Amino acid sequence: MAVRAGQSNAMKIALVTFVILFLIAAALAVIFYLQVEEYRGAEVAARADLAKFAAPAEQTAITRIVGKPEAGKSYLGTLNGLFNQLVRIILGVEPDENTPATVKVNTIALAVNELQETLGPDLNPAYGPNGIALIQTIAELKKTLDLARQEKETLNQQYQQLHTDFTLAAQQALIREEKLRQEALLYQQNANEIQARYDQLKKEMEMSADQQLQTLRNRLEEEQAKLRQKQLELVETQEKLAQTEAALREAMKKIEGIKPKPNVAAAAFKPDAKILQIDFQKGVLYLNVGMEDHVYRGLTFAVYDRNAPLPDDGKGKAEIEVFQVSQNVCAARILTSSVKNPIVLDDIVANLIWDPKTSNHFYVAGEFDLNGDGFPEDDGAERIRDMILRWGGTMDEEITVNTDFIIMGDPPRRLLPPSQAEIDRNPTAQQRYEESLARAAQYDALVQKAEVLSIPIFNLKQFYYLLGYETLASRN
Repeated sequence: MAVRAGQSNAMKIALVTFVILFLIAAALAVIFYLQVEEYRGAEVAARADLAKFAAPAEQTAITRIVGKPEAGKSYLGTLNGLFNQLVRIILGVEPDENTPATVKVNTIALAVNELQETLGPDLNPAYGPNGIALIQTIAELKKTLDLARQEKETLNQQYQQLHTDFTLAAQQALIREEKLRQEALLYQQNANEIQARYDQLKKEMEMSADQQLQTLRNRLEEEQAKLRQKQLELVETQEKLAQTEAALREAMKKIEGIKPKPNVAAAAFKPDAKILQIDFQKGVLYLNVGMEDHVYRGLTFAVYDRNAPLPDDGKGKAEIEVFQVSQNVCAARILTSSVKNPIVLDDIVANLIWDPKTSNHFYVAGEFDLNGDGFPEDDGAERIRDMILRWGGTMDEEITVNTDFIIMGDPPRRLLPPSQAEIDRNPTAQQRYEESLARAAQYDALVQKAEVLSIPIFNLKQFYYLLGYETLASRN
C-alpha cells in the first residue's frame, strides 16, 4: 500500500508539472501569435504607405523612372530636386523647399498662360498633349523675330536710300530756288527801271508839244510791251518755282511712305463674337451671343484669320448666317469657307454694323450699282442707309468726329461742257453741267474731310465683305 501511495504522488506531481508546462506553452503560443499579427499588420501598413509613393510596377522600375539618385538623397529627394531645377530653368527663381510639387507645376502652367495672355495675338503657341509646348513656342517666336529683323533691315535700307535721294533733291531744289530768286530780283529791278523810264516819259510827254506827244506815246507802248514780256517771264519763273516745290513735297511723301501709319480701318475688324464650337459635318458653328445681345435670325458675320494681316479689301476667310438664337448662344450656318484655310476657334467674328454694346455711326455718299448691271440705282444710297438702320447702325447727317465709318459709292459722273448748239437745243444743259461739277466737288470734299478726320472709308464691295453679306447680296 505504501508503494502505491508513492506512485500516486509521483503521478500527481508529473500531471501537475505537465499541466503547468502546457499552460506555459499555450501562453507563449498566444504571445507569439499576437506578436506575429502585430508584425503582419505593420507589414500591411508599410506596404500601403509604400504604394502611396509608388505602384508595384513603379517600385521595380524606380531607377528607370527617376534615374540614379544623388549622393546622400533618396529617390523621392532626387525627384524633388529635379522639380526644383525645372522651376529655376523656366521661372528663373529659387523654389521654396516647403512648396509641394503639384503647386510648383501649377505655378509653371499659370506663368505660361499669363505669358500667352500678355503677348496676345503676337504669340502663336504650339500645343502639346497637356497645353502649350514651351520649347516649340519659343522656336516659333524665334523664327518670327528673325523675319521681323530681316524686314526691319530691308526697311532701314530703303529708308537710307530714300533719305539720300531726298537730301540730294533738297540740295538741288535749294540751288534752283536761289537761282530763281536771283532771276526774280533781276526781273523786278528791270521792272522798276522800266517804271522809272515810263514815269519820265510821261513827264516829258506832259511837258512836250503836240508834235512830240505821238512819238512819246509810241515809245511808251514799246516799253509797256517789254514790261509785259518781263512780267510773263516772271510768271514762268514762279511756275518753275512752284514745280520745284511740288517735287520737294513729292520727295517728302516718299519719305513718309516708308513710315508705318496707323491702320484707321482696324476698328472695322473688332471681334463681335467668339466661336464656341464648330460642326464641320453639318456646316454649323455656335457663337457666344444671343437674344440678350440683340442677335436676330438672318444676321451675318465675316470670319477673319486672327494670325493673318487685315485684308485691304475686307474679304474674310468665311461668311456665316445666324439661323437659330437662344438666350446667350446662337447657331450660324457656314455660307462660304475655304478648305485650305478652315475656320478655327480663335478666328475673329465681326460685323461692321452690328455691335452688342453700342451703335456705330455711319455716313453714306456716292452712287451705288446694287444689281451689278453697270448703272447706279437712283435710290442706291437710300437703300444702303435703310440697311444700316435695320441692322442696328446710326446714320449721321454729316461727317463729324463722331462718325465711325463712311460707305462711299462711285463718284458722281462729271458731264462734259455743253456746246453752244447743245445749249440752244436744251437751255438746261449748262445748268446740268454745273450741277454735275458741284456734286463731284462735294464728293471730293467729303473724301478729303474723312481723310483729315482719319475715318475709315469702304466701298460697296468692302462693305458687304465686312458684314459677311457678300454671298447673300450676290444671290439676291
